[in-house]
Amino acid sequence: MTSFVHPDFPTTHGGVTRLETAIASARHIGSRLRGARGLVALLLAGAFSALVVVADQVVSTWADGQVVVAWIGLWLVLFAAVVLFSEASRGWSSSVVDFLETWSRAHAQRLQDERTWSFAQSDPRFMAELQVARCRAEQDAIEAGEPAPAWPFSHMPTRASRHPFMV
Repeated sequence: MTSFVHPDFPTTHGGVTRLETAIASARHIGSRLRGARGLVALLLAGAFSALVVVADQVVSTWADGQVVVAWIGLWLVLFAAVVLFSEASRGWSSSVVDFLETWSRAHAQRLQDERTWSFAQSDPRFMAELQVARCRAEQDAIEAGEPAPAWPFSHMPTRASRHPFMV
């Protein structure tokens, strides 16, 4: 006679669940640090920790009575640095973030242009389409009285054409 067993075991592994939660929280922290405020906080934390390490090296050679006064002075300097440099570091970090975003977009465009050019060199029909598009853009610019647009593939290396009639 057949009997069915219905065990009550979990369907997911506890370690996998914890790992998924850790990855999700790391992504959340990473997305918060991508903004200008996260970068400012990260830079200030690094500067302050470096300052604390240097101060600890200096203070460790002093007598015990001077250590308390030195630590109070150190914290006063730290808080003054936070007040003085917080606005400047926000502006600097936002300009760094803007520069990195601009560079990233330009790099992605350059990679896309390289893939397009590589495909155009292997497919004569696509190369002909690119050349027609270039001619149209140049004619439109001449009619509008503007300079001809730059050819985005001018810096790309060319291969010898298998079709001598194609330019």
